[in-house]
Amino acid sequence: MRAGAYARYSTDRQNANTIDAQLSAITRYCENNGHTIVATYVDMAQTGTNTERPDFQRMMEAAQAGAFDCIVIYDMTRGSRDIVDWFSFRRQMRSLNISVFSATETLGEIDDPSAFLTEGISVIIAQHMVLQTRQKSIAGVAEKAKQAVFLGGSPPLGYDVQEGQYIINPHEAEAVQIIFSMYAMGESYNTIIDQLAAKGYVGKYGRPMGKNSLNALLQNERYIGTYSWNKYQVKYMSKWAGGIENPDAVIIEGAIPAIIDMETWERVQMRMKDNKRNAANGAKHKYLLSGLIECGQCGGTFTGRTNTNSKGYSSRSYVCGEKYRTHTCTAKNLNADELETAVVARLREYFAGGDFDTMAEEIYNAYQEGKGVKDERQELAQIERKLTNGAKAVLDGADFSELREEMARLRVRKAELEEILAMSPDLVLTKEMIAAKLRADAQSLRDGDIERLLKAYVTKIYAHRDEIIITGGVHLSGCGGGT
Repeated sequence: MRAGAYARYSTDRQNANTIDAQLSAITRYCENNGHTIVATYVDMAQTGTNTERPDFQRMMEAAQAGAFDCIVIYDMTRGSRDIVDWFSFRRQMRSLNISVFSATETLGEIDDPSAFLTEGISVIIAQHMVLQTRQKSIAGVAEKAKQAVFLGGSPPLGYDVQEGQYIINPHEAEAVQIIFSMYAMGESYNTIIDQLAAKGYVGKYGRPMGKNSLNALLQNERYIGTYSWNKYQVKYMSKWAGGIENPDAVIIEGAIPAIIDMETWERVQMRMKDNKRNAANGAKHKYLLSGLIECGQCGGTFTGRTNTNSKGYSSRSYVCGEKYRTHTCTAKNLNADELETAVVARLREYFAGGDFDTMAEEIYNAYQEGKGVKDERQELAQIERKLTNGAKAVLDGADFSELREEMARLRVRKAELEEILAMSPDLVLTKEMIAAKLRADAQSLRDGDIERLLKAYVTKIYAHRDEIIITGGVHLSGCGGGT
């Protein structure tokens, strides 16, 4: 068999020697069992409590592409220390007809009750050890937090760290004071960004500041001297935990040198609350193509924006996200009414021909050539990575409407793909089934079910300076497959 070798170690206390020992054992196992290693994947200092590891994800992509027939690991804990993740990995490999072997353990078939029980017990023990270690680690960090000690990561703009304590960075602090002062006086994010750029101020890592950076900065209590640790439960075992308030948080007022006075802070917070309230009251415009439009100039995603003039007249547009947030793109805005009308008209043209039998035959032939379930699996893997990256961005303070819109769209598509993959293994797809779906969707379009059909048939819209390119495909969840 062609084998993919996977090795991992968890912490900086381990090193490359750990990887060498694992790979040596894997190599011996493959030699003794007639396997040929065709690819090697290594994750260093990566936790086993989730699967968002760079080389693990590369290995999963290669598995989807059929790069090997089996995966060989040193032992089960190298694959995962989370029982849900382990069996999810096992099911994915089983669906791809890829065997999983351990160089030090005997792994059976996932649907063998005895093998299932043995593996389950082993992973539970491994996860129990992780939970014990985590509990002790959190207790130790909490004690340090009570001393208002810097606990890692990057200090916010305006501060440096010396010997574990926050100190003010004078140059950066000036930028922070400008941001708070201008926002408190009613200036827009756009005006603040332009002013910062004109004065030569940049973010902590030398990049221009964007709107999401300002939003997070304006809510950071450290600027009024308040130290906090674990205020919100944003992660659990390296996974999103909902962002709810943590009753065991450590909050110490006056523990950090303040950059912003309390009066300015309160004015800023009051304005931000009013803006959120107004946004919630005004969020009634629907954007049918949200998340589908890619900027041909910078590769960013267009999102819907509503502008209201002094007379109360509102107009809808699609705006490049990079242009809106950081002013680093000059792509022109797209009139939402005109673009949506054009795309819907194109969809109507697709169905207007009415030769559904011929269309079904073309789709069926493409499906038979392997553009069905395999593509859906690849798209699902990409969507899962994007959702994970989106969650990480939220954890890092990037909480803006276009990100939420895109994540909501991805979750809907993820559910559709999971439905396809759940139905596809045992269901025979026929030309008649595809033709029936096309006729049903054509009738749904006549009945006004436009939003669902746009999501089902339009895959991407590329917005170039001089042209708009619409690409599409047929989503066949009702037929148990897709193309």
